[in-house]
Amino acid sequence: MRTIVRLQETGTTLMSRSQAKRLLSGLERFSEVVLDFGGVDLVGQGFADEVFRVWARQHSEVALIPIAMSAPVAFMVERAIRGASAFGGDAAV
Repeated sequence: MRTIVRLQETGTTLMSRSQAKRLLSGLERFSEVVLDFGGVDLVGQGFADEVFRVWARQHSEVALIPIAMSAPVAFMVERAIRGASAFGGDAAV
């Protein structure tokens, strides 16, 4: 089962781990989660790390698919994914 989460509806700047946790609540029931970053200007290190390292490691059966990322957002997402790999975790992206 697949769902699309449009992040612009939650704000154009996503910075904190608590924002990430609220966003991800209940998404473990899907096999694919498309995260649409269209309209999001910036994500913080804590937000990206919580989504793409911590949550992805805890829910490795769920594929996270980020789309429509601006360059600054893509930088933070890729950094979090690389961090997951560096610590021996397989980010489900």
